[in-house]
Amino acid sequence: MISKYDVFYVIAIKGEIKIIDIVRALHKPKSEYDSIFKRVQQLEKEGYVKKDNLVKIVHNERTKDLFKLISFCISNSINYNLIFKKSMLNFIQKAARKEFFTIKDIKIHPQTFKFYVDTLLKYGLLLILSRKPLKCRILEHHFLINLLKFFKIKAKFHKHKHHSLIKEIKKELRKYKKNLEINRTVEEDLEKKKEVDFIYTSLHLEGNPLTLSETQKLIFDEVLPEKHKLSHVEEVTNYKKAVDLMIENAKNKVKLTLPLILEYHKIGMAHIHGAGEIRKQNVRIKFNPHFKTSNWNLIGIKLDLLLKEYEKFSSNKNEIDDVIEFASFFHNEFQRIHPFIDGNSRTSRLLMLHILRFYELPVLDLPLGFLDYYMDLTKRSKKRDDKAFRNLIEEVVLVNFKSINFKF
Repeated sequence: MISKYDVFYVIAIKGEIKIIDIVRALHKPKSEYDSIFKRVQQLEKEGYVKKDNLVKIVHNERTKDLFKLISFCISNSINYNLIFKKSMLNFIQKAARKEFFTIKDIKIHPQTFKFYVDTLLKYGLLLILSRKPLKCRILEHHFLINLLKFFKIKAKFHKHKHHSLIKEIKKELRKYKKNLEINRTVEEDLEKKKEVDFIYTSLHLEGNPLTLSETQKLIFDEVLPEKHKLSHVEEVTNYKKAVDLMIENAKNKVKLTLPLILEYHKIGMAHIHGAGEIRKQNVRIKFNPHFKTSNWNLIGIKLDLLLKEYEKFSSNKNEIDDVIEFASFFHNEFQRIHPFIDGNSRTSRLLMLHILRFYELPVLDLPLGFLDYYMDLTKRSKKRDDKAFRNLIEEVVLVNFKSINFKF
């Protein structure tokens, strides 16, 4: 069934349009004309559009906010008709009040509870701590905050306190290894999907306009997206090659070296001038003067020190908590050294995954719900906080394990 939000988005994209053209844009038969006409009337009554010979968007803050919410959903393959439902919004509101919630905290039918949990989990907006009993946490993301605000639902997200997850990660690791013995094909298929998700997320954080769906079609089906610059498409295909190489190297226990780091950058950033080369000028993080990058003439010294730290770390027998702590530190230090003219953050993420995967922690995803906090601790940060970042990556590791194990 066509919703008013489907109709709104078409009108917003077109600017002004005839109703029959809305029908065509939605790929519906002419018999749906009356139904879509009613949706237009509803939108007009609510102040989103104005109808005369053509249907036009009413330009105000509320229509802008709705367009942003729907656009975000489309970019991230989220079903906005489902997420905008009153019952779903109420579920999110109640769940956000708790640090962790169970079905006892939200009085709805068990099947509905499970459906909403599975939906938010699928979209990367929820973390499951345990399944028996089902214990979850809503992840505080600007999308959910703006969503509730738009629909005038008061919500205050519970201030999350970090609890060590190492014991739970070890448990999931044992389960993962056991599952691999039974069916490695499932893990391989899931990893291919997770890789595409990571590529989309990592590049989306840097402003690449391809949606998740377009990224999936480009990589899986080699379908070129319409209305995108060639450079944006090359960004995806080049980064895919770098990630593929990282996965293979980590699997084969290839250690990080400066030449390998330069190779990762050269492959992943092949669409720019200076790919694989250390910068020879100073750079700043756009919109954040608090994020200090290294002076260009100190880059060589700082990279050398970082790689000596890596050699010292890799020569030891490391436990899971040591690996997570060092991988997180390496990401933070490398990003702040900022050795390249462009592509530093996506390379930092790739190198962090190299270290985690080298030690058989199969991380290949940064779930949507963690991205706000991730950015607050990295390029949007006013102050470096390695402990908080390490705690975040610990949660990311657990989510990746649980996601894989759940699919077996």
